[in-house]
Amino acid sequence: MVDLIGFLRPLYQDLDGISRLDAALRVGAIAQRLAPPSRELELLILFHPLGNWLDKVGNLSRVTLAVGEVTGNELRRTAASIKRLDAPVTAAERAVAAAILIDGAGVRGFAERLSRARREGSSIAEVCSEALREEQAPDWLDDRGAEWLQRRRTSRARMAEAAEGCGVGSMPSPQTFGLA
Repeated sequence: MVDLIGFLRPLYQDLDGISRLDAALRVGAIAQRLAPPSRELELLILFHPLGNWLDKVGNLSRVTLAVGEVTGNELRRTAASIKRLDAPVTAAERAVAAAILIDGAGVRGFAERLSRARREGSSIAEVCSEALREEQAPDWLDDRGAEWLQRRRTSRARMAEAAEGCGVGSMPSPQTFGLA
């Protein structure tokens, strides 16, 4: 997979110059703990951050020509799996979809929402109240994933409650959450 990661690395770059590779690998590490290893899982982990990129004309063949270790059929199946991540069917799809939920549900996901709030015109109070609203775990999520998701949401809620109590412009210390 080294050649494939090398090929994909430039595609993970956002317009602001920040790479999404670390986020993809972080989600991948979670997904690998939720599903048995498979080629489908590996490809889904690497391609899901690119969305529908594989569906665009020429991209599928570009990957197969540049990286000999992947076939067109594998990439077509991966593209179809990416489209189903909202309602996953296979074990690999469920693992990646659960990993995306889990990754965004915790304190780090909350901190990312806070950092985006200003440029999106949202207040800290709005982001905190949104973080405190509990969402039900999807039906397709297994017990282990649901437990992990709930632990992350509980951490996020503690941070959101503390952030609301601190007022605008200040954040709670890491000691508040037992992080230091």
